[in-house]
Amino acid sequence: MRTTVDIDPRVLTAARAGVDEGLNRSVGEAISALALAGLARQSSTGAVDHGLALLPSRSGRAITDEMVAEALLDD
Repeated sequence: MRTTVDIDPRVLTAARAGVDEGLNRSVGEAISALALAGLARQSSTGAVDHGLALLPSRSGRAITDEMVAEALLDD
């Protein structure tokens, strides 16, 4: 039994472009690839605190309150 699925026209256009470029053999494969890429990006965005995405940390020195106060005085 076939069921109908409503697909956003933008997603369908992107999927068809993937098929046309030879990246996928079918529209279904192209849609799956788009969905998996979105899920991968979503899970790799990093930490979230109270709904806000946190910036990735960098190694090096930490910024202190004193450094911020001094920088504000420079303005």
